Amino acid sequence: MLNHAPLPRKVKNAYYGWWVLASTFLLGTLSGGIFSNSSAIFFGPIKNDLGLNSTQTSLIFSLVRAEGSIAGPIVGRMVDRFGSRPMIIFGGLLASSGFIALHWVHNYVLFTVIFVGVVGVGKSSGLGQVLISAVNRWFIRRRSLAMSICITGFSSGGAAILPLITLGVSTIGWRDVMLYSGIFMGLIVIPLASLVRHSPERMGIGADLPFPHEGEKEPQPAIVDFTVRQALRTKSYWILFTGSVLRISLWGTISVHAVQMFEWKGMSPEMAGIMFSLMFLLSIPLRLIVGVLGDNFPLQPMMGGGMVAAALAAFVMLTVDGNIAVYLFVALMAMEQGTSALNWVSLGNFFGRTSFATLMGLISVVFNIGMLITPIYAGLVFDHTDSYTVVMASFLPIYLLAAVFFLMTRKPSPPVSARMAAAGVRA
Repeated sequence: MLNHAPLPRKVKNAYYGWWVLASTFLLGTLSGGIFSNSSAIFFGPIKNDLGLNSTQTSLIFSLVRAEGSIAGPIVGRMVDRFGSRPMIIFGGLLASSGFIALHWVHNYVLFTVIFVGVVGVGKSSGLGQVLISAVNRWFIRRRSLAMSICITGFSSGGAAILPLITLGVSTIGWRDVMLYSGIFMGLIVIPLASLVRHSPERMGIGADLPFPHEGEKEPQPAIVDFTVRQALRTKSYWILFTGSVLRISLWGTISVHAVQMFEWKGMSPEMAGIMFSLMFLLSIPLRLIVGVLGDNFPLQPMMGGGMVAAALAAFVMLTVDGNIAVYLFVALMAMEQGTSALNWVSLGNFFGRTSFATLMGLISVVFNIGMLITPIYAGLVFDHTDSYTVVMASFLPIYLLAAVFFLMTRKPSPPVSARMAAAGVRA
């Protein structure tokens, strides 16, 4: 039975997890719009301002991924041990201060150091996997919906904030946009983070357990939490690991090069920025739909379908010219992004809550390396060919391979300790 927090920790009998979800959604919106998804908007202006080529500019954003691959398991372990709130405050303030500092930087090396060592460290420490981990701690029965809403925040930032960033870059310049964005984020991160609590158990309330089946008096005692070692011994973890790494590694290129890709197809920079933000807007309804469906239906077909849509998007860029190619690409990639939350829903469903952040951090080690490599690869190809044709041709089969891995995912059997405990309960 779902428990409610005693006063003053409840408002109109709302389960406190919904307040955690609301906070992480808003933080994800701001982080997604200001830090994560703005790379494609800033790419061209920074490239021109600092006198760089595409490879050098790609390196700035790609090195952030390398930092994330180091920070991922460390952050995950700290979240599992200490909770999300202190990490959110630390990371949010650090990333904000980095954006503010970049306003005055004109040297390429110093710019890269601050972007990676301050902005990147701050974002990975408190504004990425930490938010998802916080929600996973609070939800079991409605995990798919809750995590989809949380991750929708990142897309909402792309939809709501990127147009403002695009407008700001074209009017007041990218430096002022970074300055004001950093100030705003620094002011709001502490009030939002204060709503995030470690877990329902630490507040003396229960998680949203599954409803009892008809005829039963109590909920099913089927909550299973794998340790990190137990999860790493399952085939299920490594299949999900591989599919996630393939998908997110390729997204690294899209998130950095999309605006340049649209300009390659003949769009103006302003229109290309709007189309990039539209991709996130279109993904929002699908994220919410799959979040609802994911609590009641298998996740594998939806995850595999998202990868097939991405493969079709690559095919469109190879075979269609002009703005039509961009329109179709945006619609298809919105489908890919709409199903992306299910990676982490599956991880939570398969392995539980207590080691989730650590297991997610281990996956991030490899996908961040992939997100380091693929944008640089795309920049090198474009510098030598003035085209993204080779990039899209190489991505298409990888998307299809990721679809195969997602279709293969299966929930693992509970670890021996959990089975013995369940047997003891029945006895």
